[in-house]
Amino acid sequence: MIIRAEPINPIERHKSLDVLRGFALMGIFAANVYVFDVDGITEVETSFKSLSFGAADIPFGVFTAIFVLNKMMALFSMLFGAGILLLVDRLEQRKVSAVKIHYTRNAVLAGIGILHTLLWFGDVLLIYAMCAFLLFPIRRWSITKLYTAGSLVWLTVLLMSFWTSASGIIADYVLRALAMMLFGMAFYRAGVFTLKRSTSWYRKRSRRFLGLGLPVCTVAWGFSDVNESLSTMIHNVGVPFVAFGYVCFVTNLLLQGKIPKLADRLASAGQMALTNYLLQTVIGSILVHAVNQFRGQRLSVFWMMLITLVIWALQLSWSKPWMQRFYYGPAEWLWRSLTYRKAQPFKIKSPTKP
Repeated sequence: MIIRAEPINPIERHKSLDVLRGFALMGIFAANVYVFDVDGITEVETSFKSLSFGAADIPFGVFTAIFVLNKMMALFSMLFGAGILLLVDRLEQRKVSAVKIHYTRNAVLAGIGILHTLLWFGDVLLIYAMCAFLLFPIRRWSITKLYTAGSLVWLTVLLMSFWTSASGIIADYVLRALAMMLFGMAFYRAGVFTLKRSTSWYRKRSRRFLGLGLPVCTVAWGFSDVNESLSTMIHNVGVPFVAFGYVCFVTNLLLQGKIPKLADRLASAGQMALTNYLLQTVIGSILVHAVNQFRGQRLSVFWMMLITLVIWALQLSWSKPWMQRFYYGPAEWLWRSLTYRKAQPFKIKSPTKP
């Protein structure tokens, strides 16, 4: 069977998914910048404890602890889960079996993840690919079943908050990604990601879920010096609420047309999320190590904030003009070409004007 692999028409794309993906991507860098100079996963907690907080460091430190850490990766995982079903739906609309494409696509992603791991220990692509292998057989589950499965896996994550060994940390990463992907699949089937709810629905739920999740994460942060494992568990209770609150908050702004220019740039960054994610590792690592060398000591949280702002500015600046000239980001083009075993169209013949 010949499978046609055509560039996705911009009209067919769900801009809301691209905007949310770009939003999550920016937050992911704000979390990862803390550990680009850490040698391995077992040293992450130690690296956080070794941070010294002066007056200039507190704003960004509090911002990332309460608003970013684990929440943006949770959101990104939700979107990946939604993306699994989105691809399946598109392929089946074309009367094409999705099995081969799904497993080939994620085998390629696993390969990219393995290569990325050689650059930095914090790769999530391999974990995402592994989860995708497990999730495909349950793609036709009902919304209720997906919600229930996600909740049970997340309950396991809460219980694992007290398992702090290296194996426990790795298992935690895998299970939290799997749980959020299940939630993302449920949200996609429920039409949450594809703007099938009213503006008031998103507005009310953004207030409700952020109003619940953010205070819980604030309380957890306050417990961090008292009982670290308990703090982690409380924090994890709030993470899904904040992540879903972000979905509703950003979608509400998008529906009301309040951030058109920013939404366009976030959408472009989201369309080339794989490229931008890999570049975050490369550029972020270079900048962090350069600042460490320049200062003669480990960079402070304030410097991490400056590097984060630089990366945000760069990626939001270059993504839009790139996507006006090319169908895909470079990494996306390679991923898609290897998936379909054929070089995909890359450059748009008649680029769109800014």
